[in-house]
Amino acid sequence: MRSGLIASAAVIGLLVALPAAAHHGSASFDTGKRVVLKGTVTEWLYSNPHCLLKIDVKGDDGKVVPWIAEGQAPNVIFPAGYRRDTFKYGDQVTITVEPFKDGRSIGRILQTVLADGRTLGVASSAPAAAAAAPQP
Repeated sequence: MRSGLIASAAVIGLLVALPAAAHHGSASFDTGKRVVLKGTVTEWLYSNPHCLLKIDVKGDDGKVVPWIAEGQAPNVIFPAGYRRDTFKYGDQVTITVEPFKDGRSIGRILQTVLADGRTLGVASSAPAAAAAAPQP
């Protein structure tokens, strides 16, 4: 009976831990691949657990493609220069992202260049992101 109880507790512990590990993984992203996006900000969500930047990007064919770019939590990206008021609706921005592997218009922010020319550092804790970070 005791060994069955221990085995059950172990299985429950694994089931609880797996979603948390999957959430913070980088398996969905094409790590090492860089995509530079120039577009117009439609929304900036500066909150836990991840900050999200939504931009409209005009393709070569003239069609607008909405992108979602993910950063880490505010306390993680604050040192890189990101603030609650960094982006406003209508701002022009250039971001470098690691895109999703499946081709959806979603990426992890590696670098941001604001309309005034300021460059913000890595908004992600991805290992590959460190290589893309601008040097002070």
